[in-house]
Amino acid sequence: MLLHHTKGSIVHISSISAHTGYKGLSMYASSKGALEAFSKNTAREWGELGIRSNVVVPGFMETAMSATLDEKQKDRIYKRTSLKCPTSVHSVAEAVAFLLSEKAQSITGQNINVDSGTI
Repeated sequence: MLLHHTKGSIVHISSISAHTGYKGLSMYASSKGALEAFSKNTAREWGELGIRSNVVVPGFMETAMSATLDEKQKDRIYKRTSLKCPTSVHSVAEAVAFLLSEKAQSITGQNINVDSGTI
């Protein structure tokens, strides 16, 4: 977009780990926090060029990364959410699709939590 002088939308994927703190995830969480700072700053820097930058912050989801957790560990995580369930991968994908669309033309520099009410 910068090279070709085109408008567009960037959506970064972060994690609630950047905001909540989980044992064993300090490196992962800190990299996601840095990504959020990068997105906020690029929104400011590139906004006048018509480039939007946002972050989707998913909650705990059933993915390959969480496959090593047993049901008891997963249930403990779900109980911390308002909805008492895992975050839907579909919900995260829909949030990304919305932010990429023209329906979100006035949204930039934001973190959108899709986390079943964790944060």
